[in-house]
Amino acid sequence: MDVTEIENQVSAPQKGDDGEAVLKNPQNEAFGYENEPKMPNDAGWYVAVVRCNCENTIAKSIELYFQKQKIWFEYWVPMQRMVVLDKRSNKRKIKEKVLLTTFIFCHVRPNYLDTIRFRPDVYKMLTMPGYREIYRLSDKEVEDYRRLVENPDLPVSPCSGPLRKGQKVRITEGKLAGLEAYVQRLSGKKATIGNEIKYISGATIEIDRSFLEAIADE
Repeated sequence: MDVTEIENQVSAPQKGDDGEAVLKNPQNEAFGYENEPKMPNDAGWYVAVVRCNCENTIAKSIELYFQKQKIWFEYWVPMQRMVVLDKRSNKRKIKEKVLLTTFIFCHVRPNYLDTIRFRPDVYKMLTMPGYREIYRLSDKEVEDYRRLVENPDLPVSPCSGPLRKGQKVRITEGKLAGLEAYVQRLSGKKATIGNEIKYISGATIEIDRSFLEAIADE
């Protein structure tokens, strides 16, 4: 085979901004590279309450609806990784389960909240106690809680109800460096620290006390 024949069999790269290959992802495939929606400036985090054990299924259904409408949307269902013993093989396996049952964290523009709220598979949107207005979580609140829950190195425990507000600390080392939380318990060289999303739940981890620095009260 001569050089000409070889060159004729080489296909051109997939066209992107400058002829470069475009990475495939669900949004690119759904909208096309050119029409992928961008995150709006007024997008915020809200919580949809749904049937237990159906969180991921319903969240994906909501996401698919918005994809078809070419509307920007993302969701987060907090998952907990657990090491379990397989009875058949007698080997340890990593299993994921929903950390906060019935909750879907929805990142969306406020004017699309009714689209989620009035779906038949959504019970309600979370509100503050005593108020009818849908509660908007702060981005920092969700970011800190998400970093705590999704860390790959330390086991996370769900904590029902508000956390006790003890000494505020900052993690100084490791993958969670910079994360701020509150001390729950002290035991020898270890400290249990936690974060919460108000009106929903908290999460705690155990960490070496030498990895923490105190934050002065503002």
